[in-house]
Amino acid sequence: MNDISWKQKAAACFITLFVFMGVLVMGDAKEVKAAGVSLSEKAVTMAPATTKKLKLNGAIAKKVTWTTNNKKVATVSGQGKVTARAKGTAKIKAAYKKKKYTCTVTVAYGKYTTSDGMRYKDIKGSFGHSGRWYKKNVNGKEYYYTSTDGSAIYFKVVGSKYVDVSFVAQVAAAIPYYAYSVDGGSMKRQLVSKNRLNLGNTGTHYVRLVIDAMSEKENRWAGEAGIGIGSIAPVTADGAVAAVKPENATIAFYGDSITQGIRALNKKLTPAGASATHSFAWYCAKQLDLVPYFAGFGGSGIIQPGSFNNCINTIQSNSAFHKTEGYEADVIVVEHGTNDVYTYGEIFINEYKRVLNLLHQKHPEAKIVAMVPFTQLHADEIRAAAAAYPKWCSVIETSSWNLSYTDGLHPNKAGAKKAGQNLAKKVASIRKVTLY
Repeated sequence: MNDISWKQKAAACFITLFVFMGVLVMGDAKEVKAAGVSLSEKAVTMAPATTKKLKLNGAIAKKVTWTTNNKKVATVSGQGKVTARAKGTAKIKAAYKKKKYTCTVTVAYGKYTTSDGMRYKDIKGSFGHSGRWYKKNVNGKEYYYTSTDGSAIYFKVVGSKYVDVSFVAQVAAAIPYYAYSVDGGSMKRQLVSKNRLNLGNTGTHYVRLVIDAMSEKENRWAGEAGIGIGSIAPVTADGAVAAVKPENATIAFYGDSITQGIRALNKKLTPAGASATHSFAWYCAKQLDLVPYFAGFGGSGIIQPGSFNNCINTIQSNSAFHKTEGYEADVIVVEHGTNDVYTYGEIFINEYKRVLNLLHQKHPEAKIVAMVPFTQLHADEIRAAAAAYPKWCSVIETSSWNLSYTDGLHPNKAGAKKAGQNLAKKVASIRKVTLY
């Protein structure tokens, strides 16, 4: 009986031990199953036009199915690459062996600085803009439209080495040029008929596109000749475009063909010889890390209408039919007088004062600079007009700049760069900032 009792006890112990070990094994198996497959991220925050790679750890990649519940906010590829498209929230799900794993993607606006000193912020839409743009109906569709060289748009691209910009050019004299930079790099210049931009690779890139040159012979005032921006489309299907806008302050330039960049490249009075991104205005703004606002038109002046209209009308209108939209300026440069060869004395001084007063009225916080023309024409009258407003208006003298010219009147690339740098030093002292 004792022997039986011993065997019963041994059997009971064995059974207990077996059950206990089984529980441990089963418990371990359950833990491995729960922890062995997991999503690399459960929640992420992204900026528009950026990507993030998600991974289902512990799973066979080709058997994972990826989906999104909001394609407008974020999409996901079959390999788990998430592309942020617009502000909002999306649920990215990975399905594997009848189980689903979720990552919450929040797309929020961010900021970024490119190598040229532009500080960008994300905004709603497909592009931001600066300069003299207005909305215009062309063939039944509404576009952002400009008749002014130097007007710019800004956008961000991810997932595509190339992007196509749809230009709507309403011009008669010649095909215009535009220039673009990628991530603050050097400007690349090409005709609007060649609308594909090369970004270099499929990473996230910031694009600054400038309307660089239209013909002097276009009817921009009454005819509203100019360029509209349609779609901006990545070449690859999984690419994304988002709008950005620089936060840098604005420096505005009201002037003539010299501000516009006419003959900056060569003597041709065509878009092939002109370039806003090779004008003194561009180089000055670049030196100061400011956004240039161009209002330069060949032949125009304080009184002379030239190819567009006189300065006071240019301030108020983009064309005979469209008023200018408001903008904030930190500095305003008036480069006029060269073309006013028929008016002198008090008539010129009074009209110059009207221009200064209107600019001050529209931009009461801005420093206004009256720039003496490189020809020194009307120098005394400009000094007299500016002297009436010493608190907010300064005169910039240019007689000692010793510039190089294409034709004796229009600075060439080297001359424009030197003029821009000289002007930037003067403006910096007025703004009480240091140039580096």
